Amino acid sequence: MSTLLLYFFRLLIIGSIAILLIGLFKPEWLRYRGKQPDLLMTFAMAFGLFIAGFTGASKTYYTPDTNITEATKAGVNINKAAYTNDMSSTGCQPGSKPGEAGSSDDEKTNDGIRFSVRTPSNYKATIAHPLLMVYAAAGRDREETEEQVYLTSEATAAGFVIAYADHRPLSPESVVQLAEIPRLIQKKWCIDKKRIFLTGHSDGGTVTIGTAIFNGTKHIPNAIAPSAAGIRGADLEDRNCVKPTPVMLMHSSRDKLFTNYGKEVIEWWAKCNKCTTKTYKTSDRKVPESSKFLGWENYYKEELKQKALDLKTGQPLPFTTPVPGVEGCMAYSGCQNDVQTWYCEGNGPHPEWPGRNKEIISFFKAVKTE
Repeated sequence: MSTLLLYFFRLLIIGSIAILLIGLFKPEWLRYRGKQPDLLMTFAMAFGLFIAGFTGASKTYYTPDTNITEATKAGVNINKAAYTNDMSSTGCQPGSKPGEAGSSDDEKTNDGIRFSVRTPSNYKATIAHPLLMVYAAAGRDREETEEQVYLTSEATAAGFVIAYADHRPLSPESVVQLAEIPRLIQKKWCIDKKRIFLTGHSDGGTVTIGTAIFNGTKHIPNAIAPSAAGIRGADLEDRNCVKPTPVMLMHSSRDKLFTNYGKEVIEWWAKCNKCTTKTYKTSDRKVPESSKFLGWENYYKEELKQKALDLKTGQPLPFTTPVPGVEGCMAYSGCQNDVQTWYCEGNGPHPEWPGRNKEIISFFKAVKTE
């Protein structure tokens, strides 16, 4: 059934392109209720069909395997937290935070973005909890996102409050709007403001990175774990570095939508975190005629070739070592303030969440706070 739906949605995409081309070059061929539609109507029809086809195809071409489905069923359950003495040392005044324990499904920002909140089943409103904010992939709402990443069980058992937001079309404005959610959660639930963590898949990974680097939002996260993000190294070249930030960046070697973006981005983060990295002389310099015999132009071309080889899918990143006990993850060394900077490569298709939930929670729990 899903295969038939996929073909149907692909036909919608092809049909939208055909309608647009006909409207531009042979508008007399089109008829709507016996009349020839104008160019604006033609464009609206084509755009509507394209969006319907693209959204439908993105949701049907990937079917999770049985193991992922079973993990999803178990992963959305709320667990009891094992509170420790160090968590009890800081907190909130009794009665100051009205948020309820368990599930809260109908929270909303001033911009109309809906989000849900999950606390440990034995949530204590006087104890400051770490917050894990999860941003959605394209086309998914908060409920679908919770099922896709199945982090609730692992997070609540570790004493986290975890939240899921509906997807918004990507733009700088939407990133800023989505970044407002942790502040709203802090108003109702007892949250440790020094332990706010972000993650998300695909568009959600892009929002995670955007929040961590934008001037108006970069102060929010204390660590991030983006997955399959649609940001590449070239998008970050002109951006100033932010403060050293723990990063666990996940990307798949089989990601055909954002091929090799992850390695490019983690190299940028490693440089910003002052880790030991390889330096490439790749800037395009003007070479005087008198110096061309020295071969500078060829030198820079070779540097670019070497960089491409080092960042190739399946190749270990320069100056990284395997993370003990975490298969597929490589860590940089020598980073400022000993911030962890990890690159974790999987082998699933783009829509598949990497499933490193235990590792994500352990990574965030290990983050040092000042």
